[in-house]
Amino acid sequence: LFMNNLPKVILDTDIGDDIDVAFALLLLLESHKFDVLGITTVFRNSIKRAKMAKQLIDSLGYDIKVYPGIDNPLKVSIDDLISPEIKQKEKVDENNKYLIPQWDESMEKCQIENKSAVDFIVESVNKYPNEITIIPIGPMTNIASAIKKDPSIANKIKEIRFMGAGLNYNFVEWNIFCDPDAAKIVIDSDVKKITAVTLNVTSQTGLSSEEVNQLRNNDSKDIKLVYNAMMKWFAHYNFENPVMHDPLTVASLIDESIIKTEQLKLDFDLSNHGMPFINQDKNKFINVSISVDKEKFFSLFKKVLSI
Repeated sequence: LFMNNLPKVILDTDIGDDIDVAFALLLLLESHKFDVLGITTVFRNSIKRAKMAKQLIDSLGYDIKVYPGIDNPLKVSIDDLISPEIKQKEKVDENNKYLIPQWDESMEKCQIENKSAVDFIVESVNKYPNEITIIPIGPMTNIASAIKKDPSIANKIKEIRFMGAGLNYNFVEWNIFCDPDAAKIVIDSDVKKITAVTLNVTSQTGLSSEEVNQLRNNDSKDIKLVYNAMMKWFAHYNFENPVMHDPLTVASLIDESIIKTEQLKLDFDLSNHGMPFINQDKNKFINVSISVDKEKFFSLFKKVLSI
């Protein structure tokens, strides 16, 4: 019997907007370093996001289930998050939900699970206590809701490694901004190890135009799929060079030496959209990334994706 001794992970994602999520999923699967128990989706149109993730997983030949999660933040309203200029560019689907820019009708037939992301997270952690690392690379609504539903899971989670927050910015990083209440529930929870892969380091991992060209000329099916999705996203938002925020988060689990972290008493100011700050009154430290070895990251990224 083949025993899978790889570290167990759940990737929680808002796939479908920013293209780096698809690269993170590729990296997670193609590295063959993890036992991926499932993928959960979050934010605004979790069902379509789940189908999109499932199409990517299926096309890579993996048998991994995808569980749609929660669309709306715990307390803040979507209308307060999305500016009218952005709103004007958005389309809605047949259920009047936000239509993600990378959506394609071919994704509709992809089979996703009926079980909710929240129930899947609760059940998985109870089934494998102290074995699962959860990797939220979007707003943390599903994770916070799972902890609220069954508070006993918090100290059975091995680690939460999230992409989010950024110290010394005059704005709130997107994942935190989209659900600050969820982020606060997660970092204040009894989870023993929490690592924040912050904007301070992820913003240093932009792909150059030359690297985007290498992707364009790459013959592999999975890279083509992601490249085409990336072009849709660029067209939608008039962007040119993607930044690998989420792949860095995954890569830092493959090789811990890619980022350096410091233990800080990170907190989120809910009266200011979740602005991160160091709260000396807290007794809980979390690991916060302070630097990145870009060369090491890109060499791993290109090796795993055969770029």
